[in-house]
Amino acid sequence: MLIAHLSDSHLGYRQYGLIERERDIYACFEEAVDKAIEEHVDAVIHSGDLFHSPNPPPQAYRSALRALRRLKQKGIPFLYIMGQHDKPKMQAIPPLTIFEDMELLRHVSEKPYSHNEFSVVGVDHLRRDLLKSRLQELKPPTRNSVLMLHVLLKEVSPLGDVSLYELPTGFRYFALGDYHIFKSLKTRGGVAVYPGSSEIISLNDLTEAGKGFCIADLSKDEVTVAFQKLESVRPRIVLDVDANKIEEAASKLISQASSMNTKPLIHLTVRGVGVKRRGLDQIRDELSKVSLRAFISIEEGPLTFQGGKRFFSDIESVIQASIPNIGCVILDIYKAFKAGNLHDEIERLLKTGEWTKWSERPSEVEQKASSEASRKSSKPKDPNILEWVER
Repeated sequence: MLIAHLSDSHLGYRQYGLIERERDIYACFEEAVDKAIEEHVDAVIHSGDLFHSPNPPPQAYRSALRALRRLKQKGIPFLYIMGQHDKPKMQAIPPLTIFEDMELLRHVSEKPYSHNEFSVVGVDHLRRDLLKSRLQELKPPTRNSVLMLHVLLKEVSPLGDVSLYELPTGFRYFALGDYHIFKSLKTRGGVAVYPGSSEIISLNDLTEAGKGFCIADLSKDEVTVAFQKLESVRPRIVLDVDANKIEEAASKLISQASSMNTKPLIHLTVRGVGVKRRGLDQIRDELSKVSLRAFISIEEGPLTFQGGKRFFSDIESVIQASIPNIGCVILDIYKAFKAGNLHDEIERLLKTGEWTKWSERPSEVEQKASSEASRKSSKPKDPNILEWVER
């Protein structure tokens, strides 16, 4: 039994407002379906976020329709669950319902799919409390059972909703979604797999493995998983460079980008003190000629020490030091803002209940501040304590 496992295709997403990026996402999804057909899979399963929005544009419907029709012509079922991007916020019909009416796919969260000894059970994206309750109810219908979930595991993210040990037993393959990087994890008697997103949705998705989908073979005693890399993914060049080497780096970037068959996206971070953005405009213009778009950001340099005091000359160090409890989260939001993915990052953070645990009532904060001030005033000041100052 061969299954093609896709996830997080985000059809309709126009990254950076570029129509080319929207087309890239369609190309990757359709390539994945074509490769699944070439591999003669018995079923294609999609574990959430097929669309980027519950109100996708017409071209997103068209891309999905073309792919689903090719699968139906080959007699290959397309089984899906909904991620948070697929689900309407209000009482409305999810966009995938239209394809169900056309008998082009099957929503396995409503009713499990079974064929001989093979079955697929699914759970749409749920709040943590509802998800845990639902997982306790699930049992595999057949010997070769697959469970589809759109969830972050604690093993891949500190914002995870459940752990591997909380997954129900008896399922041989856990088809997971929501985490955009390929990851395979051993479970009790099976394997849990994130195929990752079909295209690069944010810079956090970048890995050496590339983007693609998985083909799982359930016909043997032990499930085997093969990652299938997609060729339609637009290349990206990400580089950090010291300000005094910017000219040399720009020359190499232009040469590298010019040799590519597809115009890449370029993300260049310039590090140094007193770097003026105005002086980088000409470099950005030159890079833009050989790329789809070039992004240049400035970082004010590494941590330095002067006169016994601790100086932070880059904003990332300031964030981590000044907000010790949630600095890592604020830093992720800051990086997402620079990369143009702020909306997706905030949505990813806020969809879990962890965010509320980091907030405190004003009265509690004031009490802590008052208590801390009182404690410090009662002790002699230690001259060796390092202070941080943002330059």
